[in-house]
Amino acid sequence: MLPALHGDALWIEYGEATAPRCVLIDGGPSSKVTAEALRRRLKDRVVDLGGVLELMVVTHIDADHITGILGLLEDTEVSIDPGDVWFNGWEHLPTDVLGAKQAENLSSQILRRKLPWNEAFGGKAAAIPDKGKLPEVILPGGLKLTLLSPGRQQLAELRPVWEDEVKAAGLVPGFGVEEPPPQPDVLGDDKLDPEALAEERFEEDDSEANGASIALVAEFDGRSVVLTGDAHGGVLAAGLRRLSEQGGSDRVSVDAFKVPHHASRFNLSREVLDLLDCDRFLISTNGNIFHHPDTVALSRIVVDDDDRSLEFNYRSDFTERWDSSRMRRRFSYTTVFPSAGDGGLVVDL
Repeated sequence: MLPALHGDALWIEYGEATAPRCVLIDGGPSSKVTAEALRRRLKDRVVDLGGVLELMVVTHIDADHITGILGLLEDTEVSIDPGDVWFNGWEHLPTDVLGAKQAENLSSQILRRKLPWNEAFGGKAAAIPDKGKLPEVILPGGLKLTLLSPGRQQLAELRPVWEDEVKAAGLVPGFGVEEPPPQPDVLGDDKLDPEALAEERFEEDDSEANGASIALVAEFDGRSVVLTGDAHGGVLAAGLRRLSEQGGSDRVSVDAFKVPHHASRFNLSREVLDLLDCDRFLISTNGNIFHHPDTVALSRIVVDDDDRSLEFNYRSDFTERWDSSRMRRRFSYTTVFPSAGDGGLVVDL
């Protein structure tokens, strides 16, 4: 999990360490630290080491996921040649719903660089069907990706608000601001009551852009991780349920789960947790904008089961409170933080 401030920039490597196959999921917001981390990875692992960028995924159009990718593609000095780009642009949204015309820059940059675009889906939307088996894609070298979201409904709901969401993504002037939920005192854990917080009623995220997030399960060499973007809890639960039914089980067993929307209470439901057999939960955020990770979301994780690990790519006021020895003993969980002060965490599966 690269240091992406309040956003996501996930760099995945699989195969041989001396010539890694790589996947980039999102690029964080506009940030010098994030941009340098992305460029360093591309140079060190792909250019110098002879690795391959097999896939680049832009989960959705919010600024804290898309802007760093756009910066890479706009920089003519950056050599980037992914085997495929998964991104649902205007032309991939259902056409039977009225909406704005194509007005964003990422699509034009993909076309300018003549990059393959949703080739794994025949150039159509990276989306799941209403019924039947979930789409599976096996990248060169054997990384298997199973799509969990979005569905046609989520893409249709995005179309009427595309222009507003593009503005919120910072591609044209303007920026939408989410009101952060109230949080307990960041100076200590004495006001935290995870058992009570975990029982708070779940209210679904209502952002159309988040609902259209590309979420997937990545599997390689017997290891697996769920990568969620900012997907809605209900959409994630439906995808996980379909995947568990395909496997003939009640739950989906994975080695790690990237908590959706930077651990917002509006995206991580008890229903999602009940569908998972997992003990490692990855949280990508520094908490400085929207006060993520949300105390309610993490309370649902630590109260739900013992021996779980919360793994953060930043140590901040909003993550450090969970490192309390009293809290860890009481709820039988562990924490992992980056050693470097500027953030970023390597998760080895």
